[in-house]
Amino acid sequence: MQTLVRIMTSPVRLLAATIWLLALTIAGLPAAIAAPLQPAARGTLTVPIAVQDILKQADEDQQLVDFSRQLLAAPSPFNRLRGALDAIAEPVNAKLLTTQGAALRELPIMRLESLDRHWEFDARRYARWEAESRAAFAPYEESAMQLAQRRLAWSAARTAGVLDGLPPVMSARVDAVLAQIDECEAALGTALSTQFELTQRASTIKARIRSGKSDVAAAIDDIDRRLLKIDVPPLWQDLSIGAGAQGAVQRGLEIETRFARDYNAAGTGNQQALRVVQILLLPLILALALRSRRYHAAIDAQVNTGTSALGRPISTWLLLAMLAVLVFEPDAPLLVQEFALVLALVPVLRLLPGDTAAWLGMRPAIAVGLYAIDRLGVALVADVGIYRLFTLVLNLLALGLTLWMLRRPWSPPIGRFKALKSARRPLEWSVLLILAVAAICNVAGNISLAETLTSGVIESGYMALLLYASVTACQGLLRVVLSQSRLAGRSLVHRQGPALQAALDRLLVLAALIGWLLYSLHRFRLLRPLHSAGSSVLALGIEVGEVSIHLGDVLVFVFSTWLAMWIAQAVRRLLREELPGHSRLPRGVGNSIASLSYYGVLLLGILFALSAAGFKVSQLMFIFGALGVGIGFGLQNVVNNFVSGVVLMFERPIQPGDMIDAAGISGTVREISLRATTIRTFEGADSVVPNGLLLSGNLTNWTMYDRSRRFEITINVAYGTDPAQVTAILNATTSATAGVAADPAPVVLLTGAGDNGINFSVRAWTTDVGRWMHVRGELLEKILAALQAAGIEIPYQQLDIHLRKPTGDQPA
Repeated sequence: MQTLVRIMTSPVRLLAATIWLLALTIAGLPAAIAAPLQPAARGTLTVPIAVQDILKQADEDQQLVDFSRQLLAAPSPFNRLRGALDAIAEPVNAKLLTTQGAALRELPIMRLESLDRHWEFDARRYARWEAESRAAFAPYEESAMQLAQRRLAWSAARTAGVLDGLPPVMSARVDAVLAQIDECEAALGTALSTQFELTQRASTIKARIRSGKSDVAAAIDDIDRRLLKIDVPPLWQDLSIGAGAQGAVQRGLEIETRFARDYNAAGTGNQQALRVVQILLLPLILALALRSRRYHAAIDAQVNTGTSALGRPISTWLLLAMLAVLVFEPDAPLLVQEFALVLALVPVLRLLPGDTAAWLGMRPAIAVGLYAIDRLGVALVADVGIYRLFTLVLNLLALGLTLWMLRRPWSPPIGRFKALKSARRPLEWSVLLILAVAAICNVAGNISLAETLTSGVIESGYMALLLYASVTACQGLLRVVLSQSRLAGRSLVHRQGPALQAALDRLLVLAALIGWLLYSLHRFRLLRPLHSAGSSVLALGIEVGEVSIHLGDVLVFVFSTWLAMWIAQAVRRLLREELPGHSRLPRGVGNSIASLSYYGVLLLGILFALSAAGFKVSQLMFIFGALGVGIGFGLQNVVNNFVSGVVLMFERPIQPGDMIDAAGISGTVREISLRATTIRTFEGADSVVPNGLLLSGNLTNWTMYDRSRRFEITINVAYGTDPAQVTAILNATTSATAGVAADPAPVVLLTGAGDNGINFSVRAWTTDVGRWMHVRGELLEKILAALQAAGIEIPYQQLDIHLRKPTGDQPA
């Protein structure tokens, strides 16, 4: 009881003990550990220290005190965290002060979207601050809890009378340790008080961020709901010029400027990656431009599509650098993104290929001009009524230009533009219809829909032009890069150059189409409702206990698996093209590396796919355990084949292209996988042989170290022929036959005398095992001709039949 009173009368000790008890409760420690510290009618608060452990415990507590002193002597993180929290609180308070209630409803949709990004940026900054503060506060909290625990233990020992009757030296030692614990507890109490103050303030800021995000989301949803409603009176009733939106526009610009400044000062990883890309792009483009000009005569006609990009390297760099802003910083302030799009106006027109400019005529210039006018109006027009008139004038201008383009004939499409011939007029008529609807909505009073449709058509058209110019520039640069001598000489580029270029072109076009589609849906205010509807559909699924399957998880798994297979196949193809010809690698190592890399990438991809689909590690372990049971019961042969495949890849007794005899099959190895090996027989069939059979049986490899093979021809000549003459003819004929190797030299042997003649054996080598039958046949043909020309008879087995006339005693 005295110990409890002593703790209650010390605020610092009470604070430390409370923190420790809360930590034990949150951590879910067993009740047996937390029970001694819980105040109840069970007796003492903690187990007292035994007499024999007093000195040992005093030494351990002294170490804890020394650590606490070092922690307190180190530079305090609280000032740094307080400054970081002030930096977060300043824009949060400013936005809440200027954009609440009616002021928030006055902002246009672009400002609201940027404000939503600003709130999201503040939320990320606060999350980083929270993680840093948690790491900084943890040592102080842990030290305070440990000191509180030691204080409780010593107090319990004193209450139980364990410290009574100790020698003076030991008693002085205990009193010194307790005094140092009191001193450290007091200092840590001050630090913890500062921590609680910061934590309480941070919680307030976090609540304000959530409230701000919720208000902006509600305002954006309100605008989306008002797209099909009348906003203001019709144009013929009330124009409301001078209605006063200057304050709202000024507040929006201030928010945008603050957001851009804070975002730039944050220095996120995306910003650093963007700067690296922008810095590296310029010297790369300049180097390619100088190299292409130096060797312009040697550039293939296929590479000429890149000359427009390399002829204007600064414009190419500026266009790709500004496009990189949209790719690497999708959550950047709209002010930054709009500035990047405006900077790309001139490069877009300069980098259009000549055939495209001739075919499109004035259309690119019209699209760029309309976008520039639209951006200028958004930035400069402050009055709501004037901006309404400006939007109507811009709409009518775009409508008139679209009619003018429809009346002008286009030159016949050539080359890659043939696919657009049928889509040209429907596309322009669709644009004309949308602009006409926007004009009618503006006059009728639906300003939100009119602005959305007009800006959507203009901005999506400009984005399509920008992406087309960017894709064309990237394709040209890729062709120039692949045409460089160092890359053109590579096996992969030399063999698969056109296919590789076509794949990269399709990938660029697909990325551009997806980017344009997302941007257009966003500008037409369709992306948010589609995203919400899609999220609801993807969330459909079933949940049974801990097993949950949703449509989104299935689609993620399928896409991730497909992507993993595609990457694995690309890696295997690349390694198989490059590694086998490497002179420093032993035989077969390149193919083994390629195959193992394929399965390794595929396995990692499937694991990532399972994780992305929502599977947990415990669930994966359950699957692997079930797989192990299956292996034990019925998959021994499959596992044997897989293990044999690994052995084949490491020992490398065969490799693709080898001619082998194995498992009763003769042919050429086409592919070695983990489970089976594909052999192309000499009859033209593809035989799939399990790897276990290749290792368990005899395997003959005719091309393991070289492609040489010996063959033998047996010749019989008639008795009476000079053996020396025959040997000379056979030697001369064999040496003169194409395909017979000179080293080892052919050998002619007299093997014996048979029933019909003298036997000779011709043994020769060929360096091409694939043609040994052809060489043998040609040699045999020449031997027969040479022997016939020399008049040497080749005997053959004869059967003599003698007919005898029967005697008189026997019937005829």
